[in-house]
Amino acid sequence: MANLAVLFLFGVIVPWVKGIEFLDLFLLIPYALLSVFYVSPRAVAVAFESPISLAALGRTALVGWAIGVLILVMGFTTVNVAIGHQVLPPLPVLLCLVVLSLMACLLTAAVAVRVAMGAATEDVARRRIRIGFLVLLCAALGIPRALSDEATGEILAWLTAEGMVQGTMILVPVMAVGTIWLLRVRLARYTG
Repeated sequence: MANLAVLFLFGVIVPWVKGIEFLDLFLLIPYALLSVFYVSPRAVAVAFESPISLAALGRTALVGWAIGVLILVMGFTTVNVAIGHQVLPPLPVLLCLVVLSLMACLLTAAVAVRVAMGAATEDVARRRIRIGFLVLLCAALGIPRALSDEATGEILAWLTAEGMVQGTMILVPVMAVGTIWLLRVRLARYTG
């Protein structure tokens, strides 16, 4: 029931209230990353299975990613209904959002397994991950306020279609390497 409430809140209510502003990259990028919240709890559960199944971990990341994409689609649909005509971000931006979401889900699954391997119980692992998400959220909200106007301008330059494509081309390989490293190095002796 909570998942349906989240889908309704982020897929319908927020886009309806925001209207056309929903299509701003400043909002769409965090929206694309909502999927990680669906991945981490299940990835922790997979980590406590013996042996750890990389296939189950991959399915967990894909399901979380699919839910995140569903939320984005619901948001776009809601905005289009609210304003009365079809409007979407440019295709390169949409593709970047989908790819970044998928890579974030895969990386989150790998991080969740790594955190779980260092925890005594699933509850402890989930608590550590929640704290990690909270720290990242505080950093995301606090860092821009501490930046100079020049640095803020440089960051805002990435919030364009061209900047999004360039940023994705940098982030995706970095996230892929991090995911592979976490899974290969940390799980090599635990997987079957």
